[in-house]
Amino acid sequence: MSFSVDQSTVLGEKTSVAAARLLRQAILSGELSAGQVLGEESLARQLGISRTPIREALLRLHSDGLVDMPPNRPAAVRSFSPGDLHELHSLRALLEGHAAGVAAERLGAPQFAALEASCQRYGKLQKEDKDLPKLVDENFAFHGIIVEAAGSERLTAMIRQVSAVPLIYKSYMTYSAENRTQAWKDHLGIVEALKARDGAESERRMKAHIEWARDVALEHLRLVTDPVGADAD
Repeated sequence: MSFSVDQSTVLGEKTSVAAARLLRQAILSGELSAGQVLGEESLARQLGISRTPIREALLRLHSDGLVDMPPNRPAAVRSFSPGDLHELHSLRALLEGHAAGVAAERLGAPQFAALEASCQRYGKLQKEDKDLPKLVDENFAFHGIIVEAAGSERLTAMIRQVSAVPLIYKSYMTYSAENRTQAWKDHLGIVEALKARDGAESERRMKAHIEWARDVALEHLRLVTDPVGADAD
């Protein structure tokens, strides 16, 4: 196992936090692929730190849904099936839809300003392929503002559990220019409903947005795994 490491990023920060950050970046960028074993000794040697913070970092990534830690077996980068993708996105749509409905009554001027600023940045970023990683981060920021405004720690924890960060990230990496524009328009529409204090419409638009993203991701996966069948269509 090997992935690129800038040693300057861990100097002075030889902790589980630094290790988790480096491993997260490697997983999301694809340097560490799905199913790849994450041996504690090997990682400790490569990062130049002890095994204890590595173990803590893996536990952190496990809670984020990025790493599997089966009993009596080494940790590994989590793999997702099409069924996993459908289920996780569908659950996220229900939960974030509910969050948007609640947030419609709770958002204040500062949050609305943050959402509008996010939409402006998103609108600029979605025009360039090279800015896809930044676009993903902006997407998380947008959704995070709304979830936080719902004001429920339990709901936040549930959404985090089904957000499937690597799936969302990799889905964005396959977005066409048309897909990116549609996602941006969805964000604008969600903000419009929130500003109208229409909880039902805010919930409907958020749910539809995430279900649309789910279907785009599933279609891309179908084209990748069954290119012959796709051509036959």
